[in-house]
Amino acid sequence: MAKNKSVIHAKNIVIFGAMGAGKSSLINLIADQSIAKTGSNLRRCTLTWTKYVLPQFFDDGMQCNIFDTMGIENPELEPYEYHRSIKNASRLLRELDACGGTSLLVYCVQKGRDSGALRSNYQLFHEVLYQRRVPIVMVVTGLEDEDVMEEWWGRNHESFKVSQVVVEGHVCATTLKDEDKKYRESMEAVHELIRKHAATTPVSGEWKQEGIVSAFTRWFRQPDPEDKKLQDKLQKDLEGQCGMKKELALKVAKAFVYT
Repeated sequence: MAKNKSVIHAKNIVIFGAMGAGKSSLINLIADQSIAKTGSNLRRCTLTWTKYVLPQFFDDGMQCNIFDTMGIENPELEPYEYHRSIKNASRLLRELDACGGTSLLVYCVQKGRDSGALRSNYQLFHEVLYQRRVPIVMVVTGLEDEDVMEEWWGRNHESFKVSQVVVEGHVCATTLKDEDKKYRESMEAVHELIRKHAATTPVSGEWKQEGIVSAFTRWFRQPDPEDKKLQDKLQKDLEGQCGMKKELALKVAKAFVYT
């Protein structure tokens, strides 16, 4: 008699955003302790991803796994580094699938750092990789100078609409412990954001695991037809939705399918 597969009792939360947006500081805010390294000298570190386990994060004792992803900048500025980041992202998706799927995407944006990467980051994670199937929320950091942090959203949310960045929920926050009252308010608000919007049933990235046959055919340069279809679709999406040049989009699509 076959054994039942064990149920993975956890919520997998992916935090993404451009380098310098404050993702590591946001993770420390969520955990209410310094578990993620922060600082401007971590450029190379942000090109990978790190998993942080927060046991009993939810009221029912469910575990929360936070995945801190690499920073992604404008792909036309540093195509090599962008391509490398994409290869790491493909590995991340496979790891998330192995852990049961993705429950929530958290887009970390820092006040005053709205750049051309705002839309491309959103499209890459939410629209291209997950085909809009995973709930997405936004946390805006660096708002400690605001008397009422939420008022920043009222003044600026139209710019996100113009960029066609649509989220299901948001929090205006500070990650500075010096601002004790605002820090506690920010932590509680982000916790509630996660509880409210994390999907009850995690979503799989649907990236197939390579079997012996496909590995054999790829070794002899006979790609699986389904892989080629996926590669072509990704390339088309990256060119049309994210504005990548054809050559780079081809490399990125191959990285996702064959890495």
